Amino acid sequence: MLDRFGCVRSSLPLALSATLLCHAACRVEAPTEPEPLRAVDVTELAAGLEQGTVVLDVRDRAEFDAGHVPGAAWLDPGTLRATVDGVDGQVAPRATAEVIFGEAGLDATDSVVIAGADNGTSPARVAWTLSYYGHEGSVALLDGGMQAWAAAGREEVTDEAPRGATGYLGGQTREALRVDKAWMLEHLDDNGVTIFDVRTPEEYTEGHIPGAINVNWTTNLSQDGTFLDASEVRALHADPSADTLVVYCRTGSRAAVSWALLRAAGYEDVRLYDGSWAEWGSDPDTPKE
Repeated sequence: MLDRFGCVRSSLPLALSATLLCHAACRVEAPTEPEPLRAVDVTELAAGLEQGTVVLDVRDRAEFDAGHVPGAAWLDPGTLRATVDGVDGQVAPRATAEVIFGEAGLDATDSVVIAGADNGTSPARVAWTLSYYGHEGSVALLDGGMQAWAAAGREEVTDEAPRGATGYLGGQTREALRVDKAWMLEHLDDNGVTIFDVRTPEEYTEGHIPGAINVNWTTNLSQDGTFLDASEVRALHADPSADTLVVYCRTGSRAAVSWALLRAAGYEDVRLYDGSWAEWGSDPDTPKE
């Protein structure tokens, strides 16, 4: 099990040690804010591949091995999560995440498109983690995932050599993309903050953070499973005027989809409560509605 302070799976200790040794000397300076996140369609991705775009495939390994975008890297999104103080699903420590990105063959300046089987939660959560840990290149989601790629009749490969590992080093952690329980408690009555609970209406009714507005994350998807466009996402969330938007679910996976689409819709300050309801709901001292 990963912990928040650098314990990683047994297959990574040498790479982790090397990463830790050069953190102070080799840290890449990155902009404070990530580039606006986008969703790209199959045609855009195909064009991007010719310009060096890297596809990060976050499906199960068996699905990846059965057929993937030429040149794609594979990553297990579960390795980027950790249990902290009994709360599961938290973002893994920076050192761990950098080793995992490096093992996938990423460089911090790569333009990355993340693909899942469809528009599920894993691609968005990985996109958030890359952005949080200061990835310098652009980060986008493949709208419709590999289902859309296959449906378009695009080439898939099964027998290419894996990408070589890199010594991935992100830029400065973008602390403003993540909030914790203390921050939430301090801003419950802040008119400049709007909180969205993106769980199901049933979960919301059973208990939620005071003042949170329920917008089920699945309503960000159209009937064919593709993402709503920017204007539709803004309307879905009632085009909030608050300077800061915060999203949460149970462990931050579903919330990552809403985070990604709100960012893509043009809201500049969108933050994810990483502990989400798993932390808030289990604490007897936090206020609840």
